Amino acid sequence: LLDSEDKSLESAVVKVINPDEQCDGNLELQASSSSLVVKEILQEAPELITQQLAYLLRGSILFKCMSLEADKITEQQEKVLSILEEKFPDLPPREEILSALQETHFNPHGASIEEDMLKDLKEISDGEIKVAISTVYMALEVRDYL
Repeated sequence: LLDSEDKSLESAVVKVINPDEQCDGNLELQASSSSLVVKEILQEAPELITQQLAYLLRGSILFKCMSLEADKITEQQEKVLSILEEKFPDLPPREEILSALQETHFNPHGASIEEDMLKDLKEISDGEIKVAISTVYMALEVRDYL
């Protein structure tokens, strides 16, 4: 369901893809939303994936992989990444993208603590009680500004 402010977009929704419904309960193996979207587009309408869209989706998938412990890439993510890289050989090397993502992700400069916390906010609710969890990455020597 769309929020009230997005109700006008409801007629444009073709399909809802929920990664939580497609994982086995192991959060480390949970597929990224982007890899599920790419998989769906490749099956239904591969002609819609342009180099620009491939660049964006690939970056999102790599960011999800980078966020997991030990930079784990699931089999599904690897397959989707390989297909995109094969279809668009001019995409920058993975290492270059991961390096840029890590530099941006772990650099606290230019963002407030509130912005950092909202960037990775996860909410859990049972209807009555809401719990919010967020992760903020920073170098230990920067810690004093909290």
